[in-house]
Amino acid sequence: MALICIGSVCFSLLHVGVIILFIVNYFYAHLKKYLPNFLTRGEEERNKQIEASLQRREKNKDYAGSTYIELAEGDTLSGVLESTKNVSVVLKFGATWCKPCNKIKRFFKNQTITYAVTLVDVDVDIHETLRDEYNIKALPTFLFYVQIKNDWVLTERIEGSNEGDVEKAFQKYCVPKDS
Repeated sequence: MALICIGSVCFSLLHVGVIILFIVNYFYAHLKKYLPNFLTRGEEERNKQIEASLQRREKNKDYAGSTYIELAEGDTLSGVLESTKNVSVVLKFGATWCKPCNKIKRFFKNQTITYAVTLVDVDVDIHETLRDEYNIKALPTFLFYVQIKNDWVLTERIEGSNEGDVEKAFQKYCVPKDS
């Protein structure tokens, strides 16, 4: 039986292998939330799941009315994500002093007219921990999330205030309302 000894303590290779598997599994479970493009079964599989989820919701009209939320001090994103009935959530990270953020705010807010979506406006000066957690380096930054099998999956990240890019993402990842 092969052993690995560290000082006066010895472990069998079997035990070391099991411990390594637990460690790898732990990190994989946490990393796949933040790196969906690299650690899932592939981009095509993910896109099929997203499209199927959106089509199912649109066909069954299984969505709530649109909501626009300015995340107040003390509020949490997890509370918003747990309470929403929509399949899509879009986060906009901005600041009151940011001119491009203020310019695109009306456009962002008006998406509730066209799409069944939950929009969350996050001020990075108030929510510094969220800014760091979501690695916000440019303002505004839009994060598009779609719910797949009770998990919120990041589908697109847009930095900057290009309305065309943001509109394309809304068309791709949000359920349109009935006309």
